Amino acid sequence: MKNVIIPANFFKLLLICLLLSNFSALAQKTNIWIVRHAEKVTTIAKDDDPVLTVAGQKRAEALAKELKGDHIKAIYVTRYKRTGLTARPLAYKAKLLPRVYDADTAVVKQFAKNILKNFRGSNVLIIGHSNTLMPLLNAFGAEMPFVGLDEEDYDMLFKVTIKDNGKVELAIDYYGEKHHANEIPEKYQPEINHPESVRPFTNY
Repeated sequence: MKNVIIPANFFKLLLICLLLSNFSALAQKTNIWIVRHAEKVTTIAKDDDPVLTVAGQKRAEALAKELKGDHIKAIYVTRYKRTGLTARPLAYKAKLLPRVYDADTAVVKQFAKNILKNFRGSNVLIIGHSNTLMPLLNAFGAEMPFVGLDEEDYDMLFKVTIKDNGKVELAIDYYGEKHHANEIPEKYQPEINHPESVRPFTNY
């Protein structure tokens, strides 16, 4: 049987490829999208768990379209119908079963730690409420651009990027139909932070 001699350079090249592959895996970013539920029905008195309006249903579809190419690995919703219904179109397309989380400020930091532990290097969507989004951002180490969202702020999508070196970046943009009272501060807008890139969300 004839012996095959493999050049030493081949092994060096193979080793370099393996090292680069491992480095690439370790250097992956963790992306957390945080969004408020879509527009809810407000015409029914004493209903503390309303469903979405027609506009809200359209916004849920817009959210699914916005994130369809981002390979979301997990979707988290609260126990309220409006968050689950906001998640439904994307969950259906991504074939994911939304998980229920507790948005209480007393446990939200532990929730964030669990997300970063279990989904490091992945993309996750969290749907919350007007009074829970800022505490969520804070729990992931991001700045809080607002004291709180206005009741009419429905069209903002927050993206928290956590790098392996611990650096946290926050970008915010609008999506779907225009529906907000607060304006996004310029420092958080993607085209301000990265003017060389194409704006990933809907322009107004």
